Amino acid sequence: MSNPKQELYSLIKSDFSIFDFIQESALDGFGYLDIEDPSNEWINPKFWTTLGFSHSEIPENHYVWRTLIHLDDAKKFFEHYKSSNKPYDETLRFKHKNGSTIWFRCRAMVIRNSEGEAINVILSFTDITELLRKDDFLERCNAAAMVGYWELEIESQKLQWSNTTKKIHEVDEDFEPNINTAINFYEEGESKAKITELVNLAITKGQGYDLDFKIITAKGNIKWVRVICQSEFYEGTCIRIYGTFQDIHAQKLAQEELIKEKQKLQSVIKGTNAGTWEWNVQTGETFFNERWAEIVGYTLDELAPISIDTWLKLVHPDDLKISNQRIQACFEKKTEYYQCECRMKHKAGHWVWVIDRGKVVSWTNEGKPLMMYGTHSDISEQKKKIERNTVFIEHTPTAIAMFDTDVKYLAISEKWRTDYHLEGIDLIGKSHYEIFPEIGDEWKKIHQECLQGKSIKRDEDKFVRKDGSVQWLKWEVKPWYSEDNDKIGGIIMYTDDITERKKIEQSLLENHTLLETILESIDIGIVACDQHGNLTLFNNTTKQWHGLPIANITPEEFPNYYGLYRLDGTTKLSTEEIPLIRTLQAGNIHNVEIIIAPNDGPSHIVSISGAQLKGPNGELFGAVVAMHDITERKKALEKLQISEEAFRGNFENAAIGMALLDIDGKWLKINQTLCQIIGYSEEELYQLTFQEITHPDDLKADLDLVQELIDGKRSHYQMEKRYIHKKGHIVHIILAASLVRNQSNQPLYFISQIIDITQQKNAEQEIKALLDVTKDQNERLKNFAHIVSHNLRSHSGNISMMMDILLEENPELSENEYLNLLKSASKNLGETIAHLNEVVLMNTAVIDNLKGVSLYNAIQNAIQNVSALARESKVAIENNINTDEKVLAIPAYLDSIMLNFLTNAIKYSSDERDSYIKLSTVIEKDYLILKIEDNGLGIDLKRHGTKLFGLYKTFHYHKDARGVGLFITKNQIEAMGGKVEVSSEVDKGTTFSIYLKYEKN
Repeated sequence: MSNPKQELYSLIKSDFSIFDFIQESALDGFGYLDIEDPSNEWINPKFWTTLGFSHSEIPENHYVWRTLIHLDDAKKFFEHYKSSNKPYDETLRFKHKNGSTIWFRCRAMVIRNSEGEAINVILSFTDITELLRKDDFLERCNAAAMVGYWELEIESQKLQWSNTTKKIHEVDEDFEPNINTAINFYEEGESKAKITELVNLAITKGQGYDLDFKIITAKGNIKWVRVICQSEFYEGTCIRIYGTFQDIHAQKLAQEELIKEKQKLQSVIKGTNAGTWEWNVQTGETFFNERWAEIVGYTLDELAPISIDTWLKLVHPDDLKISNQRIQACFEKKTEYYQCECRMKHKAGHWVWVIDRGKVVSWTNEGKPLMMYGTHSDISEQKKKIERNTVFIEHTPTAIAMFDTDVKYLAISEKWRTDYHLEGIDLIGKSHYEIFPEIGDEWKKIHQECLQGKSIKRDEDKFVRKDGSVQWLKWEVKPWYSEDNDKIGGIIMYTDDITERKKIEQSLLENHTLLETILESIDIGIVACDQHGNLTLFNNTTKQWHGLPIANITPEEFPNYYGLYRLDGTTKLSTEEIPLIRTLQAGNIHNVEIIIAPNDGPSHIVSISGAQLKGPNGELFGAVVAMHDITERKKALEKLQISEEAFRGNFENAAIGMALLDIDGKWLKINQTLCQIIGYSEEELYQLTFQEITHPDDLKADLDLVQELIDGKRSHYQMEKRYIHKKGHIVHIILAASLVRNQSNQPLYFISQIIDITQQKNAEQEIKALLDVTKDQNERLKNFAHIVSHNLRSHSGNISMMMDILLEENPELSENEYLNLLKSASKNLGETIAHLNEVVLMNTAVIDNLKGVSLYNAIQNAIQNVSALARESKVAIENNINTDEKVLAIPAYLDSIMLNFLTNAIKYSSDERDSYIKLSTVIEKDYLILKIEDNGLGIDLKRHGTKLFGLYKTFHYHKDARGVGLFITKNQIEAMGGKVEVSSEVDKGTTFSIYLKYEKN
């Protein structure tokens, strides 16, 4: 019998195609190397095609293959087969044509000469890339899942751990475990004893295991692991055991937490006394706890067999429809949670109210609901209380709504519906935030505070509705409690729409402000200060409230005249808390309420708002606050109660006329104020309609607005109209009217509020007439002044001329004392007439001819004109005016003004000190205020203040003092729309403040 191996050798020797078949088919590459001459190498085509080269791309120089070996592998490969006698069998990395890595198992056979020297090498290559990639992928997956591999050879007792297994034990990669060290990682006690027993059973009986153990890693960390073991037997003997090692520490901790949470949840459910249910939606299988059955008077045994039909038989049919709709919404994922209040039939025959809540917790692969869990809570007592409250709330005449803890409607009054235009909308069970989406975080915070037990109210509050309309409300929100009075069941909200009242108040305030401004008698306190806190403005009301002196005072002096207190009436405000100073230092304030207690007058509660005064460039130059006396309103609000009696009392005793009228305009209810306004008694008015007492010219507009109310085009209206008094004269009023409708939206009656503004109207007419008379008289005075000045100037000129002729013809008379006195008087008369004429002219049409003038340049010109006089008197002049500041003025007037003030300051300088004149400006509203400060002789304002700017008034014994300059200067300033103020102290100096129109404003 022939030897197959020898036969194959023979065939290869005789037929090289067989060799070609072997090296092409059995291998992925084959080569023959010449160690002495690398250029004399041959690599077969299969090697190149494995690396992605086509036959036409195979290099002619086959040694190029060396350049494709990974650098880390090449050096090790070439050194090995040259120097080692051991067979070579290693894995090499080669670079594929496309740049990827190909892994070859490379085996080498060294051919040596007779002296034992290596002369040639035969290479074979096997592509193991795909196998390594699969092994690498498996290793990566195991590492990601923290699953390691282990294997124990029984005969050699050699234990192998994968890298992941070593990572789990927190040992180094070169760690070599054995059976004893491996078992020592298990926690002393139960874990170590159990694993030892299971390993023995696996070896002796082939019994595998899959259990969780605690180990202590090499770094001392306690870790939960899952260990799986399988045995391999051969001819009845165990040859190895192997398995996996998985880190399950995180899962174990999560399971323990889940168990704790489940126990906690069970305690909570037990504590809340709630029934629980579980429902397999697809099979109908249902589970209830004992409390679920107890709520309806049964035991679970009495309800057996339990299924979804158990629920369907007990629930009220009307509530079942709603329940099914809401469950369906959960199934369709429109809502996450299911909640429904339902009635269930008790074993005793009555209905029990429950609140049914639930959630779908799992779904089928097709997206259908699978398991749904939920609870039942008995709310029968709560429903009884709510029903009692609902009846009360629905019939109350005020706007009230009752909500649960989720701020969903439980009950509402009809007034609530009409005030918020919610007629015909089913509100019960809906969220307040769904009905009013414009509600902001502030209101939501208020609701949450009330649900914590706090009651909150405001006497007036402004709301901007979703459509942009503004609504004013008086409101109060408070919690309501369950029967046992220890648990908050929700909140109750009361509101009163005071929008119309606010509009009327605003309208009245505007009219009042206009009239009081004309009469310089506003009843709002106004206080202003400069940037240093010195008072610059106050009105009569302010003086009355504070008892302040006219002179400016510093903030430190405030307590000398009055006391400012917080609303408790005992805590004094610090200087920083004073509203005016607070506004100046910190910015705008709004509705700050304090008590003003003057030393010699009654106290006032005031609401204060303030703002800083800033120039066009943002520079701060003061602050202003407005104060409203809310003393009476505070007292009224404290006494006001939400009840029908309070409404009736307010109606009867209102300071304005109030009435209810039917759709035809007949009076249903009238207060006494209205009777007083139009002169009729109640009995007389009940026999009339409002049309009969309305002025004919105002009736159509009134009726048109009434019709719009009835048609629903508007909710209210306000107009100014006239009534005819019983005695026949006209009564001017402001009418505000609204319409009340029933549940069917049918009009019931009108509510009217009537404010008598006859006195204001008459005052307006009187003021207009007074202005007309004043204007006429002013024109007459102007004409008179022109005539007088013209005629006097003519006569004065004639007298002066005759005197000149007389003295020329009779020179000897020049020594006559009486003629000289007559000549001097004639000259003075001419000057006086010229001054008077100048005053008349400067007040005629000057304001229309103002132009922008550089204040700096005007002052510089004046300084130059008086420079000689200033040097002679040793007076230093400082011009601190900005070069870009302009005023509206007549240039000639401005030059005259500057010259007069500067010459006066020089003329009346003091010889006892270094004299100066300082010029500076500040901006105040529409004015640029020029301040001229000197340290001269000063003026006694107590003696001369009222006649300072009078004609021919002098206050110092100076040879050139005429008493004309300040008179003309003041008239020039006022003719240009300005004014002049002065502050002075004798022998200390004087400051003139000249208000000139600021060009930028």
